Amino acid sequence: MLAKKFRLQIQDWFKEKKFSADRKSDFFIVKTARNNLSFSRFGAIISKKVYKSAVRRNKIKRAIFNFIRLNKYHELPGKDVLIIVSPAVSRLTGKEIKEEIKKILW
Repeated sequence: MLAKKFRLQIQDWFKEKKFSADRKSDFFIVKTARNNLSFSRFGAIISKKVYKSAVRRNKIKRAIFNFIRLNKYHELPGKDVLIIVSPAVSRLTGKEIKEEIKKILW
């Protein structure tokens, strides 16, 4: 799991920030904004439309955060990244999810 300091607090932060860039794929929308920190922070939004089960939604979130941690994306300076998962992700396997994230990030 990604350390807490690298995770984005979405509830309050999402209302305040203005995102500078959007990237879209069939499975994800990625919004980025600058921060004044020496590291990047990541957040993920997975709605009930993706999976009704919270267990399944949390597994996807953990897979996303583990991929970011293992590939050291959080060490890149100065970005806040919000990943919004679309319902089409339910058709993918864990490996395919990681490949799609790799394509859409940086």
